[in-house]
Amino acid sequence: MSNEANTVASNDDANSRVAYFAGGGFWGLEEYFKKVQGVITTRVGYANSSVVNPSYEQVCSGATGAAETVEVLYNPDFVSLRVLTLLFLDVIDPWSVNRQGNDVGAQYRSGLYLYGSDEQQQEQKDVFRTAIAQLEAREQLSGKECAVEVVPLQNFYAAEDYHQDYLDKNPQGYCHISVQAMLRVPQRQKYIERIWQLSNLSYAVTQNADTERPFANTYDRTFEPGIYVDIVSRKPLFVSSTKFDSGCGWPSFSKPINNDDLVEVADYSLFGRPRIEVRAKDWDIHLGHVFTDGPQDMGGLRYCMNSASLEFIPLEDLEEKGYGDLIELVLQGESWLLR
Repeated sequence: MSNEANTVASNDDANSRVAYFAGGGFWGLEEYFKKVQGVITTRVGYANSSVVNPSYEQVCSGATGAAETVEVLYNPDFVSLRVLTLLFLDVIDPWSVNRQGNDVGAQYRSGLYLYGSDEQQQEQKDVFRTAIAQLEAREQLSGKECAVEVVPLQNFYAAEDYHQDYLDKNPQGYCHISVQAMLRVPQRQKYIERIWQLSNLSYAVTQNADTERPFANTYDRTFEPGIYVDIVSRKPLFVSSTKFDSGCGWPSFSKPINNDDLVEVADYSLFGRPRIEVRAKDWDIHLGHVFTDGPQDMGGLRYCMNSASLEFIPLEDLEEKGYGDLIELVLQGESWLLR
C-alpha cells in the first residue's frame, strides 16, 4: 500500500480502526456514516488513483481510475466492521455498476477496500465477503451479482476542503441517500444484524413491503393464547384475544396492544386500490395493512398482517422470554373470549 502522507487519518486513540467505503457520491455516504454510533471521524477522498493527489476535476474526467471514497475512523467497542459493512450494503444499490442515484461514472463505483497488514486485510476480506455472500443468497433466484468490488487500497488522497463535511456546509446539497435513510440510522444500526439474518421471505416482506401468500403462511390458523411480536425488534404488537378468522388468508387482528407502536401510511402501490399500510413506528418495517371491514363488535378494524413479519410467543413461554408483564393481559383476553 502507498505510504502517501494523507493516506490515513491521524488519530491518537490506539483502540480505533479505519475502513474505506465507496458508494456513489461521497457527500451523502459521509453524512450517513457520521450518524453511526461509534464512528469517530470521517474524511472523503479518492481511492486507488493512478495520479498522485488528483483534483476533483481530474477524478470526474475518468482519467485517474479513482473512486470517490469515505474514510471512516471508528471505535470497535461501539461498532464493528461487520455492522459498518451491513449498513453500507443496506443503504447503497449494491447491484448497480458505476452508478448510485444520479451519480454515473467509474468514479462512483461501489467498493470495500482492504487496508493494513496482510492479517488485517484478510480479516477485513472475510467480513466483506461474508456479508456479500449473504446479500447474494437473498437474490439467488434472480441470479444477481453484487457489483461492490473488494480490493486492496493502493492509496487514498483526501479531497479538497470544500468537499469535507459538505452537507453540513450545504444542507440543501445533492445527496443520493434519502432523508428517510439518514433519519433512521440509529434504529437501523441497532437492528441491522437481525435484519440481515431474516429468512428471504421475512426480509422481502419487512424490508421491501412484499406480501406473502394467503393461507399458506405460518399464523393464519394460529389461535392459541399468547402474543405476536415484530420479527425484528421483538416488540409486542398484538395479543391473541384480538385475533379473529377473517377468511382472507392472513393473520387478522382487531387492534394492536399499543397504537403508538405503529404508523399508518397511504399506499397506492395497487392501481385503483388505495390502502393503508401499517409499519412499525420506530424501526420502520412493513407489517401489513389495516382495513375497515373487521367485526363491528371488536371495533370494526382488520389489521391484516403478514406472518413473515411476526413471531408468536405462546402464553407458557412469556415469562421465560421476557414478556411476563403481558401474562395478565393475555389471560384477561382469553377470559373475555370465554364469556
